[in-house]
Amino acid sequence: MLNASLALAASLAFAVPALSQTPTAPTATKPAPQSAPAAQAAAPALGIGDAAPAFKVDAWVKGDEFDSLEKGKVHVLEFWATWCGPCIAAIPHLTEMQKKYPDVRFVGVAASERGMESGAKLEKVRSFVTEKGETMGYRVVFVNDRDKMSVPWMEAAGQSGIPCTFIVDQAGRVAWIGHPLEMDAPLDQIVKGEYDIEKAAKDFAAARAARAAQRALGMAVRKARETGDYGPVVDAVKDALAKNPSDALRMSAVQILAGPAKRPAEAWPIAEELLLSVNDNAMALNQLAWMLVDPKGAVAEPNLDIALRAATRAAEVTKREDGSILDTLARVHFRKGDAVEAARVQREAIEKTADGPMKEEMKAALAEYESTQKKG
Repeated sequence: MLNASLALAASLAFAVPALSQTPTAPTATKPAPQSAPAAQAAAPALGIGDAAPAFKVDAWVKGDEFDSLEKGKVHVLEFWATWCGPCIAAIPHLTEMQKKYPDVRFVGVAASERGMESGAKLEKVRSFVTEKGETMGYRVVFVNDRDKMSVPWMEAAGQSGIPCTFIVDQAGRVAWIGHPLEMDAPLDQIVKGEYDIEKAAKDFAAARAARAAQRALGMAVRKARETGDYGPVVDAVKDALAKNPSDALRMSAVQILAGPAKRPAEAWPIAEELLLSVNDNAMALNQLAWMLVDPKGAVAEPNLDIALRAATRAAEVTKREDGSILDTLARVHFRKGDAVEAARVQREAIEKTADGPMKEEMKAALAEYESTQKKG
């Protein structure tokens, strides 16, 4: 289940949420020779189509060494860390892609190791890579100095989570930025010379503008919670949508208008647009549905028809194999007054869910639905 009381920024994350982690370590253990705020202020904005920053490392850990991003070659730089679970999960895929494209230089950039002593961090990376052996079948470098890679690449591009992959094309331009599990199609197009970098640049700029709008909305919402006046927030939502009607902003608009702003009638047309736009995105559909039926949420008068369509489609997209999505669908049926169907779907959700806290929550929900049946 996806709790709709999550911060507004969560609605940005349905591309690959929960598959990345923040590389920011506690201040005392940051390996930066320069303070993070100062580094961020000095870093230029980096977007798709821009010339790739310099490739600078502190130590090579694995693979044939090179000094720069050679023109005529495609480079895949994947920022990762030994402590990052999603990074480790992506290693087999990167190895597979390196085998598929032997002429592409794949490099794992370990630039976010935790600790205070550079030598100890390098040794940790070396041990990790050695243990992985051929299952980590691509080049690996270690970078302790944030000014070499983290600032000009990650921070300049506005990336705060790892793993994060940069593809540099044959012309030395940043052609793609994203999660390594999503790079297959763009990498294939880049290698073949069929990639539309101008369109990619526009899409990336639009996504960055949407994130900026999300941050502004988040600040407006925090202020509204203090004052109780959501008028300025509603105005900000409408202005943001007019400038950049992204799915993330639509999700936030529905959450705000149907929730704390108490203007649900204005939310539903936006929700309809969102349904069409994310028709094949199970996570976004699930987020929309759960937002509307979450018993702890802020939507007092949800549009249950929209919730049902979103939850049903999410279940279809995942072929009814995702327990959390089925859990949402069950809650929608329950809110619509069909406790029998809610219980049936909830049992299905429990069967698809591994043991743990989530499964126990699902069992509690099932007991609620069955209790309602008995009372009826």
